[in-house]
Amino acid sequence: MGFIMLIAFLTVGFFGFPLGILLCAILGICYGVRKKDKLFSRWSLVALIVDTSFIIYFCIRIQYM
Repeated sequence: MGFIMLIAFLTVGFFGFPLGILLCAILGICYGVRKKDKLFSRWSLVALIVDTSFIIYFCIRIQYM
């Protein structure tokens, strides 16, 4: 999973950190479902929810600036 995150950082760039986490969370969920690893899927889902909430919060803060 670390390799996938490294690739996401390289393709998206440093300022795309939230997008890299989002991409890794989605890939982690797909991997966890495919390999039937419930713990891995659960933590990837938590990362997806937290990252999505931070992206929404960031967009709302930018609108009110």
